[in-house]
Amino acid sequence: MTRDRIALLVFGCFPLAFFMVMAFFPGIFTSYGLKDMNKPWLTPSADHILGTNSLGYDIFTELVYGAKETLLIGLASSLFMLALGAMIGMLSTLPGLPGILFNGLINVFMLLPHLITLIVISAFIGHSAAELIILIALFGWVGTARNVRARVIHLNSQPFIESCTIQGFSRIHVIFHHILPNLYDLLLFRFLLGVNSCIMMESTLSFLGIGDVYTPTWGTMVNLAYKRGAFMRRAYNYLPPPGVCIMLLSLSFYFISMAVEARREQIDL
Repeated sequence: MTRDRIALLVFGCFPLAFFMVMAFFPGIFTSYGLKDMNKPWLTPSADHILGTNSLGYDIFTELVYGAKETLLIGLASSLFMLALGAMIGMLSTLPGLPGILFNGLINVFMLLPHLITLIVISAFIGHSAAELIILIALFGWVGTARNVRARVIHLNSQPFIESCTIQGFSRIHVIFHHILPNLYDLLLFRFLLGVNSCIMMESTLSFLGIGDVYTPTWGTMVNLAYKRGAFMRRAYNYLPPPGVCIMLLSLSFYFISMAVEARREQIDL
């Protein structure tokens, strides 16, 4: 393992581990409940590290509990997006009309303006976490599908795949025993990179008001800070922390994905 890969893994895994502990063991970081009310707009102190918001909720407590929702949406949408992209990418390599149709589907979704489309569709449905996960995944699978399609086409031209076909192995056998194992590194890379993009997309949508305000994420915190007058009050204890957490969490997945990509390039060499 090279020093560059070790550095990428350290910079990626350390903040991710910290946020995972924050998400699953919030009691370690705060003694307040998510709905415990105090005086509104308290400044940072020993009792309230980041002060309180307009409703008297402890901002640091919201930050701690928001880690779980942000991670949940990022991981779940990326997993759903990965499955959808891998399936459509493989189907697009089928011979004849089915392959042409699925390849056309990839091209159509590639041309859609994702953010604008998500905003328009979300106006007609609810804003729960489950619906947000489905929406993000439905419009984020194109990159994975294109990468999987290119890799499968390359694999189909390899001698060992042609040998399996000549020997009479079924297409299902070839897919599960020879093609999918050779997609593992690509799918892992796309999953990690997908978590990063899903977190950023969720934060953007939540900041625009498309999110569940009852179980707020870090993006929702920024939106509520803006709506409730944090800018006017110069409550700088309320505004930067969720943005910094979003940045650090996104960077952690990005660094880990770069370490995976570096390993893949090393193996290819």
